[in-house]
Amino acid sequence: MREKKVVEIKNFDNFNESEKGVKVKRFYNYLPTTNLNNSKGVKVATFPLNMTDRTEKELNIASAGIEKVDGVAYFKQYFSRTETTTHRLLIYGGDKKVYINQMLDDTYDLFWLYDLTFNSAPITLSFKKDGDDAIILASTDTMKIWKTGYSPYTITGAPIITSMCMHEGVLFCTIKDPAFKIWYATDLDAENVGNISSNSGYVSLDNDLGYARKIVVFNEGVYVFRDYGISKINYVKKEIYVSQVFSSNTKIYANTVSVCGNSILFMTKDGLYTFNGVKVSKSKIDFLNTFPVENDGAIASSLGEKYYLALRVNFADGESVLCEQNEHVNNVLFVVDTSDFSYEIIRGVDVKSMLPVKTEVFEKMLVVFNSVYTDKIGEIVEISKCFDDNLPKCWESENLVDNYGVKMFTKLTVWADKNVKFTLKHDGKEIAFTTYNAGINEFAFKVCCKDVKLSVTSNEESAVVKSVALDYYEY
Repeated sequence: MREKKVVEIKNFDNFNESEKGVKVKRFYNYLPTTNLNNSKGVKVATFPLNMTDRTEKELNIASAGIEKVDGVAYFKQYFSRTETTTHRLLIYGGDKKVYINQMLDDTYDLFWLYDLTFNSAPITLSFKKDGDDAIILASTDTMKIWKTGYSPYTITGAPIITSMCMHEGVLFCTIKDPAFKIWYATDLDAENVGNISSNSGYVSLDNDLGYARKIVVFNEGVYVFRDYGISKINYVKKEIYVSQVFSSNTKIYANTVSVCGNSILFMTKDGLYTFNGVKVSKSKIDFLNTFPVENDGAIASSLGEKYYLALRVNFADGESVLCEQNEHVNNVLFVVDTSDFSYEIIRGVDVKSMLPVKTEVFEKMLVVFNSVYTDKIGEIVEISKCFDDNLPKCWESENLVDNYGVKMFTKLTVWADKNVKFTLKHDGKEIAFTTYNAGINEFAFKVCCKDVKLSVTSNEESAVVKSVALDYYEY
């Protein structure tokens, strides 16, 4: 037997190219930086009472009779007469009604907005109309415009809109049928907007890249994301020109398209991509290659430099984490830092849609759900829980010792929170230890094997791990 050797893990960071930690097989609900830290989580959304009182409370959702939340939107209105700004949160309920809360105005009550109903959760777009703030609400059955100081009015004859953006006073929309056309309108008056005229109409796309699914403004340009590529819309002196800027070999999931910082991020069947207006590049997040072939329920949004991506992932580990114990659409929320493409994985949440809200006094990413928590509006927070449930954590390494041959492992020393389980997987067998206090824990044992992997798990809210040392001898 040779002299004692030690495998040390003092850095769990797999994202820093210059200083990589041990190679990781999988992780979730842990944030692997220098330490294994607790991931983000979800709590019931709360909001400050007003601009000066930062005490936060929940909205009175139950008192409004809302049993299910199917969507949320945000609308900022400026009133020129009083020179004041109001912040509106719109909530689409399972009863097909739109409710409103006037945020930061000493109330947490919700009210049915102008008796509005829609057949499906409306998509929304804020813009300026005749110098005032306005919002478009477009659903599968109707399109309405609500301008500051007026009641909402219906746009007659409008197509079913699937996404929309405003650029230089022109509204551009992808539509359900025909999905090879882009609808545009320069005059959003009820008597004009639904007609083909000098103020509105359609521009046809070639069918090489598939249907038009999502349209966004980016770097002063308008881009259409299609099933298998990206087209650019140029609108010059009421003339529209279309050019092709990217062709994809795999399907683009349109609801994952989101402008984040200096790029547009989107997901296809083979991973996450970024687009800077000229070039498309694939990200280095290899983990995303493990999801199933179809992910039509995937959605994304952005806040600051963070890209939030909800999707379905097959971990193939036999575990059922939170929402996975029931019927679900998505089971993971990725939070990607686009400054360095580090990321964390919140597993066990079935997110349906997300809404970034940014005011003078707070900014939040709000979430609503496909299953389990459908009666709640959540927000992403630095707490490793999903409402009242702790997020089960897992981090698992690849083989800790590369050299081939039999080794005898004798001691495991860890610095960790209490009730963190460390499992050594060796040659098809396992031996496990659970920390008995917060701080340094030592475990003596004898295991002879060729390969060993380390799994770290916990069901605690806080389960930080700062270091791991594994003593062994080579034969």
